[in-house]
Amino acid sequence: MSGRLEEMPGEEGYPAYLGSRLAQFYERAGHVISLGSDKREGALSVIGAVSPPGGDISEPVSQATLRIVKVFWGLDASLAAKRHFPAINWLNSYSLYLDNMEGWFNKEVNEHWMEMRQNLMSLLQDEAELEEIVKMVGMDALSAPDRLKMEAARSIREDFLHQNSFHEIDTYTSLEKQYLMMSLVYEFYAESLEALNKGAAIGQLLKMAVRERIGRYKYTLEADIEPEYHKVREELGAEIANVFGKEDF
Repeated sequence: MSGRLEEMPGEEGYPAYLGSRLAQFYERAGHVISLGSDKREGALSVIGAVSPPGGDISEPVSQATLRIVKVFWGLDASLAAKRHFPAINWLNSYSLYLDNMEGWFNKEVNEHWMEMRQNLMSLLQDEAELEEIVKMVGMDALSAPDRLKMEAARSIREDFLHQNSFHEIDTYTSLEKQYLMMSLVYEFYAESLEALNKGAAIGQLLKMAVRERIGRYKYTLEADIEPEYHKVREELGAEIANVFGKEDF
């Protein structure tokens, strides 16, 4: 590229000023005052799409872009091959606006929004580490709590992160419904872990029929999200109690 521009080459043949040019492009985003008599104000956002050869984000354009932007959505070809859409890698993607948005989410949606988000992200990160162990020695080598953690992470991926854009209900999900979805998945993990520590069998916990209800909650109509959430919660408590063979847990 530098040769075609008849300039001194930089890293991997790109111009030495690659980073500054990219920064100039992204600096076009910001606060704007629209033309007109009513003094309309707004914001201009820039969303750049970088497609490196072979999906290698270690190349200069991707790295220079990552040094500038504060939000990154990493599309993953392996997720697309598994028919997991949107194929956004939850471990590579990030946002540096979490601290700025925490107050809004906690106030407008639920006071525990960020706490719940962190709980789910921790499960996904632990799953990635446990997968390396599973690849080497198999699932049977995991302890019961780790097996439960793997199942909870799978539920996060398939029941919460996976979304069908062609489904009449799942194509759009309100923030309130998203929080209730997160709560159901995490409550299954937290209550099952407590039951496990009190002597419940991991096999019985993983076979509970309520797990299917949790997975199908995303197809609930917006008008029914509250009553359906409470029904699933009650069923979860009842099935965990049934694992112990007693009425209350």
